Amino acid sequence: MKSKRILIVGGGTGIGLCLAEQLINLGSTVVIASRDIQKVQSVAARLGNNASAYQLDASDEQAVIRFFSDLGEFDHLVVTIRPDHLTAPFTDSAPADSRAAFDAKFWGQYYLARYCVDTISTDGSIVFTSGIAAERGYQGFSCTAAINGAIESLTKSLAVELAPIRINAVTPGFIERKADDDERWEMVQNLGARIPAKRLGTQAEAANAYIYLLQNRYTTGTILTVDGGELSA
Repeated sequence: MKSKRILIVGGGTGIGLCLAEQLINLGSTVVIASRDIQKVQSVAARLGNNASAYQLDASDEQAVIRFFSDLGEFDHLVVTIRPDHLTAPFTDSAPADSRAAFDAKFWGQYYLARYCVDTISTDGSIVFTSGIAAERGYQGFSCTAAINGAIESLTKSLAVELAPIRINAVTPGFIERKADDDERWEMVQNLGARIPAKRLGTQAEAANAYIYLLQNRYTTGTILTVDGGELSA
């Protein structure tokens, strides 16, 4: 990762921010893009000279086109966009809310992959973010499941179409938002999750999965799951 320029879209908080910190420690230069420019500027300032900030709404196709025109060449793209989960029962959910979530997470990742191909290194890679709701049903997660399933199908297809650029995805399980996140752990248990690890994953553990996919040049079309055994329980 030394001397690589890596774009992280959604890197202002959570897993994306943790990943940015780890990549800088490995010698990379990171570009962090998010809708909230003030937040990512503050984050970039804290991370130091090897980080820069851009404003980007990835669900806006024209904004994505302009963004890549301005950004210039880079080595890897990581997308950690995470819209709010829609947890309403399917029959109570509003279709407009589902479309908005698709626009943010699925179409955002689609546009980023579509319009980065002229400036990303042919030796580089794209890493999407999915989620375990694509593989296991949870009450109220039908929209999230559909979005994640679409992302995983897109990953496998683009690994063929965009080669030699590598395309992979990380599927995080239930990851803590902060240390000792008891509130989230209780929510996860109430959903009926069965996690053999008996705990939430840490942001650092999830970030490690992205780094593996960035580094391993023989890995493409892979959905890498980090879930404490949830999908095998």
